[in-house]
Amino acid sequence: MASKPDSLSNLQIHNTSPKHAVGVSETVREAFGVGLGEACGDCMTPAHVRAQIWRFPAGQFSATVGGGKVVGMAATMRTSRPPSEKALGWISAIGDLEISAHEPAGRWLYGVEMAVRPLYQGRGIGTKLYHARFQLARRLNLCGWYAVGMLMGYARYAGEMDVVTYGEKVMARELSDPTVTMQMNRGFRVDYVVTDYLDEPAAGDAGVLIVWENPDYQAGAAVT
Repeated sequence: MASKPDSLSNLQIHNTSPKHAVGVSETVREAFGVGLGEACGDCMTPAHVRAQIWRFPAGQFSATVGGGKVVGMAATMRTSRPPSEKALGWISAIGDLEISAHEPAGRWLYGVEMAVRPLYQGRGIGTKLYHARFQLARRLNLCGWYAVGMLMGYARYAGEMDVVTYGEKVMARELSDPTVTMQMNRGFRVDYVVTDYLDEPAAGDAGVLIVWENPDYQAGAAVT
């Protein structure tokens, strides 16, 4: 029987610190159904998390409850590559799991990863993590924020259509996808289906390029 989740009355969203690295790594594995002892080339280890903090401390977020238990996480980096350029595969876009492609003066925020432990999903934690990143883009006077939202609902339709057709139907709101439709509802623009983005069979390895343009961006003003 699954254990009862902790109360969210003391939920905090804050920048990830090194002491949260293990909890962030465990959250990613738990969210994607990968056991602690299982091999996972795409799962962030505590060492990866600490490297991300070192490179871009303002862009790493944790959701904690209780005495500091990590139940959600979001990792981002800055890039000078605008979303108008052809989307890269996940690892090519971020460099590696230590986000070595992070550009300190980049004018765009790039969504690297986001995860919430299953027992805590559907309780508003993801929304708060999204808001934290919107606020970050505004505070840094960035052009906006973009990412590739994985088409996690594709497995239900894999026998009926290819992933590009499925993604286009999601973008047209003819079908609902648990990830991309949610991102559309949060204000992201959807541009096109990105194939071979990440090894994720449930999504047909594909996602949709999602873009949020910062309405407060001031061209010519300093980017901090």
